[in-house]
Amino acid sequence: MPDYIVAMKNIADIDHLLTALPKDATCYGYCPDCDEVHYLTEGNSRKYALELMAEFEQNKRIDFQSPDPEPLFSTDSLWEKRGGQMFGVLECVDGDGNTVVLRAFSGQFNTRWQAEGWVPPTFDLVGYYQLMAKIEAAVQQMTDDIESCQQKADQGKLKFEEAMGSGGRAAQKDCRRQMKEAFKALDLARKNRRTYSQSMMNVFLDLYQLQNFKGNQRAILNVFYEDRGIPTGTGDCCAPKLLHNAAQKGLTPLGLTEFYFGKANKASTRFHKEFYPGCKNKCQPILGYMLCGL
Repeated sequence: MPDYIVAMKNIADIDHLLTALPKDATCYGYCPDCDEVHYLTEGNSRKYALELMAEFEQNKRIDFQSPDPEPLFSTDSLWEKRGGQMFGVLECVDGDGNTVVLRAFSGQFNTRWQAEGWVPPTFDLVGYYQLMAKIEAAVQQMTDDIESCQQKADQGKLKFEEAMGSGGRAAQKDCRRQMKEAFKALDLARKNRRTYSQSMMNVFLDLYQLQNFKGNQRAILNVFYEDRGIPTGTGDCCAPKLLHNAAQKGLTPLGLTEFYFGKANKASTRFHKEFYPGCKNKCQPILGYMLCGL
């Protein structure tokens, strides 16, 4: 549990607070810093969301602000096997009272983390690519070690079976010992890769430094307050991306709208051009902190 949380309410109390939210709240969460639930309604942002849908339908790509469109940014991918995607629009005002509209897509769009006209991810991309290169190299070496150990284990098993068929007792005993050692080495190699991958997850999560509207910035590990594992993809949804970018730019959010565009997902919980609030498992445990200060 993060050190800064002194006396957080239990989950039942938090759920009770959330049920008292206005029905038109689209982005919300409990903030353990101030023991309150913070939220945004859609404000006028649905108008901009509908305009964005129209842009998709007209241009058939998401990088329509770029003079040189990339095939990877075609919206055709949203109708393929993997299904559609969530998009979000955040209506803000700057220090001079001018309206600023931010746009985000959830996670990656067709393997890309960034596109012109869209907010960047909440983590450091340079650090991400450096870390991923390091992890991939280490995991590949460990995978090679596992394959080598697997071959030795298979050979040891074959020799033992041959010895059992025609060898003497001494040969059988020696082959059994070698086979056990080979399988023990294989188990250790697999364990080492699994342990490394788990340890690197926290290093990866430390790249997510979330900023709120009080000017605070914390690693996602010290923001996600629920006493459970942080789900994969936390911090990559539209709402966290939009709020993080707005806070960094000194903008004041007025309303947020998220919608799904494309083929329905496999679970049949997201449908084309339908509107949805921030997700419960990944977003709500961090959105309260991110909204704090508004």
